[in-house]
Amino acid sequence: MNPILRIEHLTKVYPNGVQALTDVSFDVPRGQFVAVIGLSGSGKSTLLRCINRLVEPT
Repeated sequence: MNPILRIEHLTKVYPNGVQALTDVSFDVPRGQFVAVIGLSGSGKSTLLRCINRLVEPT
């Protein structure tokens, strides 16, 4: 079955050199729910901003 969302090798490095995401990959199967959890500053918001193209991945 094809996933509704597939992320492959997503990396984001900001212009100041901060590496927010490093080689993130995952699939979200159709009909499934996903929760993004983690510590403050771990890249949750950056991940979601990359997915909906508010920021460009590196």
